[in-house]
Amino acid sequence: MADNKPFLMACGFGVISFVLCLIGFGTGYWFVSADDTNLFESIGLWQVCFNGYEHTSDLVGKAYYGCWWIFYKEYYYIRNWLMPPWFKAVQTLMTLAVVLQFIFLPLLFIATADAKTKMLKILCTINAFIASLITTSVVIFGVMVGLDRTWVPRWDQDELGWSYGLAVLSGFFSWFSLICLCVYTTMRSYELENKEKKPFVQSAPSGKRTPQV
Repeated sequence: MADNKPFLMACGFGVISFVLCLIGFGTGYWFVSADDTNLFESIGLWQVCFNGYEHTSDLVGKAYYGCWWIFYKEYYYIRNWLMPPWFKAVQTLMTLAVVLQFIFLPLLFIATADAKTKMLKILCTINAFIASLITTSVVIFGVMVGLDRTWVPRWDQDELGWSYGLAVLSGFFSWFSLICLCVYTTMRSYELENKEKKPFVQSAPSGKRTPQV
């Protein structure tokens, strides 16, 4: 049987990636203020925190305080500013990645190391999608926070937060899991092919010679 260490490593890296991705996905510190006096405090994929911020295009002139869900009704007048198209794209891609991870991990543990290569190839495909989605998300976010000068006030006093860092690490571990799983799939495929090609050898019946009288 093929060495199952790569498979076990794929499982371990997959679990770590899932935990990091879930924490980064649900926490609100993708982009944070580096200055305590800033009216903007932090924003995640689903939460934003302000400290008396008033948006210039808000005709109501409302000041926003505290941390709230990004779809909170009080943010109605500034939601398009909070969620530009690239931000919505990151939300969508990360949501798909989390959903696929909820599917991938149970299948990975159900498959076990004795799985057929067809199942392992399906798992490799799902894992590749997960890694690609996370990587694309963090690249888009990391690039656009530097390019979009209209997003969040005083962008020059803000920085990428630890939630974003966890998402980046999740992407790395997802790629590690994919590499290990692909290595094991190749080993398993080679093993099964050799079993099919191995010739069947039938032992000749052993008999005693009858002595002549």
